[in-house]
Amino acid sequence: MHHLWKKGLALALIFCVSVSGVGCSGNKKDKKKEPAATEDVSSEKVTELPKVEAGGKGKDKSDVPLVVACDAFEKQFNPFSDKNKADQKAVNLTQLHLLTFDREGAVVKHAIQGEKRRFNGETFYYEGPANIKIRRDHDEDTTSYIITLRKDLTFSDGSPVTVDDVIFSMYAFADSSYQGAETFGQLPIIGLEKYRGTSEKDKGKSALDINGIEKMTDYKVKVTVRGYDRDALTALNIPVCSLQFYGNKKEFNVLAGSFGFKKGDIFSLVKKKNAPFGAGPYQYIKYEKGIVYYEANEKYYRGCPETAFVQLKEVAGSSDVQKLEALTNGDFDVVDMSASNSIIDIITEENSSGKLTGRVYGGKLWDGDYYHYIGMNAEKVCVDGKADSTRSKNMRKAFAVLFSCNRSNMVELSQKGAAVIDYPASQISWSVPQAEDEEYEQAYNKDVDGNVVYNSNMSVEERAQAACKVALGYLKKAGFKVKKGVITEIPENTRKKYIIYIPSDAQQQGMLTIARNARKLFKQLGLKLELKEGCSQKKLEKHLQQGTAQIWCGKAETSVNGDMYAMYHSRLQKDKTAGSRNYFRIQDSDLDDYIEDSMKAVKLKKSISLYAQSYDKILDWAVEVPVYQERNLTVFSTARVNLETIAQDISPYYDWMQDIQLVEMK
Repeated sequence: MHHLWKKGLALALIFCVSVSGVGCSGNKKDKKKEPAATEDVSSEKVTELPKVEAGGKGKDKSDVPLVVACDAFEKQFNPFSDKNKADQKAVNLTQLHLLTFDREGAVVKHAIQGEKRRFNGETFYYEGPANIKIRRDHDEDTTSYIITLRKDLTFSDGSPVTVDDVIFSMYAFADSSYQGAETFGQLPIIGLEKYRGTSEKDKGKSALDINGIEKMTDYKVKVTVRGYDRDALTALNIPVCSLQFYGNKKEFNVLAGSFGFKKGDIFSLVKKKNAPFGAGPYQYIKYEKGIVYYEANEKYYRGCPETAFVQLKEVAGSSDVQKLEALTNGDFDVVDMSASNSIIDIITEENSSGKLTGRVYGGKLWDGDYYHYIGMNAEKVCVDGKADSTRSKNMRKAFAVLFSCNRSNMVELSQKGAAVIDYPASQISWSVPQAEDEEYEQAYNKDVDGNVVYNSNMSVEERAQAACKVALGYLKKAGFKVKKGVITEIPENTRKKYIIYIPSDAQQQGMLTIARNARKLFKQLGLKLELKEGCSQKKLEKHLQQGTAQIWCGKAETSVNGDMYAMYHSRLQKDKTAGSRNYFRIQDSDLDDYIEDSMKAVKLKKSISLYAQSYDKILDWAVEVPVYQERNLTVFSTARVNLETIAQDISPYYDWMQDIQLVEMK
C-alpha cells in the first residue's frame, strides 16, 4: 500500500502604495497604527495608509506591489462575517489558520517541528502553527483533538497568540448567531447543544460553557466530539482571531463561562468589517475603489514576506481572454481562470514555446471541483437480471473498456487542460493511489487474463481495436456467443441495445466524443448504443433517482475524503441517508463495511488501505468509468513575477498563496 508520506486595469501599478520603503524593518521610526474599524459595511471610508521607512531586514525588499486579480467583493472584511470567496481571500491574507494540510489534503500532525511529504514524485516540507493529536475513545464513542500551539506566534502588532485567542475564536464560530462560512459550529462537540439551549435532553436549559472545548494550558486546547468523522479536521481549521482586537478581553474568563463577547450575539465582533487583523503574512491597510491594500507583516512566524506590498483587485465581469489581456498590460500580476482549450492556445502561442510557461505567461494547472465519469446502472446493465453476478460484471467491464479506450484522445482534442483519471475521485486526494505508487493501475486496462492492454506507442485506431478484442473476451465470459469478432448470440434476459444520456453541458466537455466513438465500437461488435444527446440535467437527474437510466455521462464533486458513503453505500433501513446518490445501484456488503470502517479509521494508513479496497470493489463492479478531472489555471506575469519563488505543484488543498511570503517581484 502507498504510505502516508505519499499521500492538502493598468491603473493598479500607477495607483500603488506610495511609500519610501517597505514594511519588514527591524527598526522603524514610526510605530504602526491599527486599522480603524468602519461601522458601515457599504462605506468606502478607509484607514490612512501608515508611513513606513526601509531599514534593517526589510531594506532589500521590493517596493513593487504584487497585484492579484479577484472576484467582486461584498466588503465583509471580517473573519466572523466573510462569506463570499473574494472576501475570504481578502481576510485570509491577514489570518493564521490553526491546522496545516499537505498537497493531498492530509493533515500535518507535527507541523511545529515540520514534516516532509511526497507529492508528484517530489518532496515538500510543511510547517505550521500547531500540532494535533487525535484520540479515539471507542467505549464512549468520542474523539478528542488535542491542539498544541507554537509558543513564538504573535499577531502583527507583536502581541502573543495563545490558546485564549483560539478558544475565543471557537466560541464565536460555534455561537448560535454566527452566519459565516466556517463549519466549526456544525461539529457534534460535546455540550454544544446544551450550551446553545437546543439539547433534546435539556430543552431550553443552556450551560455556561461547552464541555467539549477544554483549555489544558496556555498553548494547548482539547476539542471532543461525538463519534468520528475525518471531515472534522477541515472544520477545526479555523482562523485564530485576536481576542484583544475583536473581543472584549475583560469579559474573557473560561472558568466563569465568559468568552469575550455576549453569548448569542456576535455583532460586537462583526462591526469591525473593513479592518481584518491577525497573525497572517500581510497586514490590511485599506480598501478603496475595488482594491484592498496590504503591507508585509514583519512578525509573521514563517518570515517577513519577500514582497512588501500586495493588492487584491476586482476584475468582476471580465472574460478569461480579457483577464489575459489585462495581465499583459500590467493591470495585475496573477489571475485565476478556467483551463479551456481557447485559453491554453492563447497562452502557449504568446509564450512562443508551445508551453504554459514562457516569455509572457507562467501558467499553473490545479485540480478543480469536479470529475467526469460514465455511469452504468447495475440493475439495468446486467446479464439475466442479476446485477451482482460475475457474468454481469464481465459484461459491464466489456462496456467500460469500450468507453475508456478513447479517454486520453478526448482530453487531447477537447479538454487540453483536463487530467485523465483512473479512480473515481480527485486524482490528488490522499485516498487515491498516485502514478508513482506500486498498486496504481490505469482504469480498465487489463484483459480477462489480467494482461495490460495498451502501451504509449499505440495510435488511436490501435487502441480502439485492442479494446474491441479485450471487450469480446469479457463478453464471452459473460455468456455471449462470438464468431469472427462479432456477437452471434446473447444470454437469456439480456439486452442487446443500450441508451446513454448525455446532458447538454457534457457535450461541450468532450464526453460526447467518447460516446460517439463507443457507439462505433458497440456496432462493430454487434451491439447497439443509442445516444440521447442534449438532455437536460433535470431530466437526467429524474432518471437517475428513479433508476431508469441505463448509462449516462455524469459529473461528481471532488473532496479530500471522497464521497463514498453517498455514492456507493447500499440503502440501509437503519440509515435512510446511506447511498442517497447510489445511482449505480451497487449492493455490496463488503463495500459497505469498507466504507463504514474507513469513516471510523483514525490512522491515515488504515484509511488508505480501506479506500484502496473500496476502489477495487467499485472498479470490479464496473459501474463507473472515471474519465477526467476538471482543472483550473492560475496565470502569472512572467515579466513581473519571479516564477522560481512560486509554490510548485499547487493543488486545491495547497494553493500558491499559502507560500506567498516567498514570492518575489522582478
